[in-house]
Amino acid sequence: MSTAGKVLVVLVLLVVPVWVILVSGVAQLNSEWTQELAKQEDLVVKLQAEVVAKERAIQQDKDDISLVQGSTEELETLLRSKLADVERAKAETLRIQSAIKVQLEVLKVAVAKSEVARDQRKAEKQAEIEADAKARKDVGTLQEENAELMSELGRLRNEFRTLLDSNKAIVDGLRGKAKSARTVRTTSFAH
Repeated sequence: MSTAGKVLVVLVLLVVPVWVILVSGVAQLNSEWTQELAKQEDLVVKLQAEVVAKERAIQQDKDDISLVQGSTEELETLLRSKLADVERAKAETLRIQSAIKVQLEVLKVAVAKSEVARDQRKAEKQAEIEADAKARKDVGTLQEENAELMSELGRLRNEFRTLLDSNKAIVDGLRGKAKSARTVRTTSFAH
């Protein structure tokens, strides 16, 4: 054999153990990688199953969230409606309250005026009672004065009648004397 063949054989002999080591390393790596790959594939299958389960859970959660959001929106709408009703009722209550305050103020003014009028009426009534009592007293005084004056009048009438009667008697006596002493003479006042 030639030197090149010998060198080639030596090289092949030297490379064969390295190649065997490499092939056994590759075989061992292949078996380890195959086992690891099987583990990874199992893990991928498990993870894919978990992903599917998680996606279902996420979809279920999304559905639940949609349901909750829908019911929350309905509840929110209902609460807003009730709040609007409450605010309307509050506004109406405030309007009624302010109207009642105005009416109360009007009534207070009316009561104050009524009290003033009542006090005036009491004062007027008291004044009328006092005036009536004074008038009754004055009437009583006037009746007493009238009675005194009437008795004085009666006394003066009686005195006048007595005087008149005596004067008539005197005149009659004087006429009787004058008739006898008088001559009949006609007098004329015509000129």
